[in-house]
Amino acid sequence: MTAIDPRPSGANGEAAYTAASTRLERRAALDVSIDDELLRGELRGPSLPDAVRGTLSLLVEHELAGEEPLTEKAFLAAGPLIGTLSAARRRRRLEALVEMNLARRDADRVRPTVAGIAAVRPVSTAPADERPARELLRRLRRGEIDSIRR
Repeated sequence: MTAIDPRPSGANGEAAYTAASTRLERRAALDVSIDDELLRGELRGPSLPDAVRGTLSLLVEHELAGEEPLTEKAFLAAGPLIGTLSAARRRRRLEALVEMNLARRDADRVRPTVAGIAAVRPVSTAPADERPARELLRRLRRGEIDSIRR
């Protein structure tokens, strides 16, 4: 019995096979990176102070609702904080989340990271229909990686 090579023959076929293979490898690497970030977020979540967790939750719920990302100004003005320094407190909490890589700034917008989503909504214990869409996680992770490259 002979082995059959699944690759198409000819120069164009080999190039297409290599391109598809490379695309699959990149996607697999991205998915592994997402899984690592989900685990990091789930481990970090229980140790977050309640106030910081609430701030992150606001970002995550907004992102999962599929709405446009919040501008930093809108984020600082949003929410149920009461008092004269509520925006300043929220700004400090946002800074803490950015330093922990649970949120990130994208130009004038603020978004949760993949780890930030998992810190608020643990994915490993969630039923399949309550997990964030994989495509959303891929988009967020690509944005995180792109911001690191800059």
